[in-house]
Amino acid sequence: MSIGRKFYRTATGFELIEHARNRLAIILVAVFVPVWITLIDLMMSESPLPFRYRGTGEELSVNGQHLTFISGGLNAVTLIVGFLMFSVTYRSGQFDRRLVAAGYPRPHLLAAKVTALTASSVVVAAYSTAMVWVYWHPQQPWLFALGMFTAAVTYGGIGIVLGVLLKGELEGMFAIIMISLIDVGLESPVVNTGSDNDLVRFLPMYGSMQAGVGAGFTRSVPWQQMATLPVWWAACAVVGLIAFHVRTRVYTRSGRPVTAAMVANAPIPRPAAAGEAVHVTVRVCAETCVATDHMPLYQGLAVLAALSAEQAADRAEQNVYPLSIKRG
Repeated sequence: MSIGRKFYRTATGFELIEHARNRLAIILVAVFVPVWITLIDLMMSESPLPFRYRGTGEELSVNGQHLTFISGGLNAVTLIVGFLMFSVTYRSGQFDRRLVAAGYPRPHLLAAKVTALTASSVVVAAYSTAMVWVYWHPQQPWLFALGMFTAAVTYGGIGIVLGVLLKGELEGMFAIIMISLIDVGLESPVVNTGSDNDLVRFLPMYGSMQAGVGAGFTRSVPWQQMATLPVWWAACAVVGLIAFHVRTRVYTRSGRPVTAAMVANAPIPRPAAAGEAVHVTVRVCAETCVATDHMPLYQGLAVLAALSAEQAADRAEQNVYPLSIKRG
């Protein structure tokens, strides 16, 4: 197995473990989704509502309760996956920075987050679809599940971006809740009588909502409307990549980014005499900023111990991370 695959497998494994340890998200999936769908079945009216289905360009008269199953299911998966991805990304911020400073490739860390997002979205979307199926059978179950999945991925991406950009956990939770509620509220005729406004095409959940309605009440597939979803994914990816790169950069205590030219200013003593020797490797910034030197074993151990102690006490002049020590 190549070193790149090992990096990816290791990062993905830890991401999935971190997701599995998020008890609140598990409780929300196990309890909130069935309770929410059951309340819709018990309390929502079946009175017909007009909905502009842009997949065929016609205005449908749909069952109000069934339409609420769609909007309610979308609201549930977006809140859960968005919260999950925000929480994991926010809490791993400092650890990601240390990993990158110690030599872990950024692309592998980001790929692991995307893999975990996809896996979480599949699980939550499948579970939500199954719960809706208990009370109502959409005409195209696969398209209904696809709509749930795409909404989960979109808001998972938004959660990752917020986790990188925001400095507080409360702000991130509030932002995800409000974005999801506004999105669903503007697109559902249950809440908004002007949901046929053309501006709804610019909302994150537009393609998923159209897919849900197409799955529930027609035999058509709104591919053109769902094509807006990759635009949101790409936007989240670009913003997330830039923000992740900035957040994981290594800086000197003066606030300047560490450059390759600074490596020469991170001296490592050379051996004074022949004897058992080791290669000591430390990293002071990005992938090219690595300093390796040859010295006696006792001296190499002392250097690594001193560097670690300086970092722990926050006294280091630069962010210097010991990487390895081996016989040479």
